[in-house]
Amino acid sequence: MRVIVLGCGEMGRSAVLDLYRFGTFKEISVATRSPGKAREVMPLLKGRPINVDVQELDVRDRKALVKQIKGHDVVINCVGPNYKYEVMIAEAAIQARVDLIDINDDYETTYRMYDLDERAKEAGVLVVLGLGASPGINNVFVRAAADQLESVEEIHTSWVMSAADPGGLALSYHLIYSLSAKALIYKEREMVEVESFVDGREEVEFPDPVGPLDVYHVGHPEPVTLSRAFPEARIVNDKATFHPSFFNELIRGLGKLVRDARGPIRVDGAFVEAMDFAAAYFHQMAKGLDYDRKEGALRIDVKGRRNGDLKKVTYMSSGLIANGTGIPAAMGAQMLTEGYIQGKGVLAPEECVDWRHFIQTIVTRRVGQLLIKERDV
Repeated sequence: MRVIVLGCGEMGRSAVLDLYRFGTFKEISVATRSPGKAREVMPLLKGRPINVDVQELDVRDRKALVKQIKGHDVVINCVGPNYKYEVMIAEAAIQARVDLIDINDDYETTYRMYDLDERAKEAGVLVVLGLGASPGINNVFVRAAADQLESVEEIHTSWVMSAADPGGLALSYHLIYSLSAKALIYKEREMVEVESFVDGREEVEFPDPVGPLDVYHVGHPEPVTLSRAFPEARIVNDKATFHPSFFNELIRGLGKLVRDARGPIRVDGAFVEAMDFAAAYFHQMAKGLDYDRKEGALRIDVKGRRNGDLKKVTYMSSGLIANGTGIPAAMGAQMLTEGYIQGKGVLAPEECVDWRHFIQTIVTRRVGQLLIKERDV
């Protein structure tokens, strides 16, 4: 069995390490624009008879991308930011007829990915859309909670990220692009626009060591995919915050700068693209933050009925972003080859992942602590 990982930033690195330590693939290929960075991982891969090779690849070269993907059993896309590269990589995987696991977390890109559904089905390919932390773990938790109920009425997903654990530069592009303005919520069978980090404020209790924090609606794809899987739900939303919370306003401010820019902006006597400046500035601020709380957390609350009674099922976990995103993607590749993820076309995790096996594997990997609660409402 052969797997190829596209990208070797923090998420890609985490995925490669997990595939090597726990997977059953005999060959792991790492294709990246920065092969030197990928080779830094090689000394950590010891003790197992698995062939790991590093290949130089610019995913913007469609012909080279298809050629690299062909012949593998599954491809994991960890190239960011998603809004730039997600669709073109999915198109290449479909052309190469290779199943794809991705970590997409842009709601606009999610709609564009669903446009590829028929093409993927015709090619006999499965594209698992957004199998990271949020979306990803959150979505599987929702399916697990829903399967404990007879009907679903409300779905609330939430997450918190430490600015002291900012991931790579590509994540900064995503945060400013996706979380600085509009967000979507599903309410009474309609998508409603709200403002990220402004609307929907509420205090949510996250597991230790994070604790209670105020969260807000954000521009993530969970309302889009979960409302497709559970159209009977009255409410589906996704809320989040950064800690410290002033990074919420920093994201909104940098996003406004990018939207208001008329072409390149002048910085220290040179002209640069506004988004390039904004992402680099955010990343620099986060990397330089003197803040010792690096853990993030996830939480889902699903309300529904069982035996006529209204119940709420809650799943929570905590951990670091690279592991929380890269490891689920690696697990997904393994599960797909073992038959624990099934289907064809473009499917979100809540539609195709065996949640029992997924959660058991998450616990085995010790990605973060897991808490499950149920109570009457």
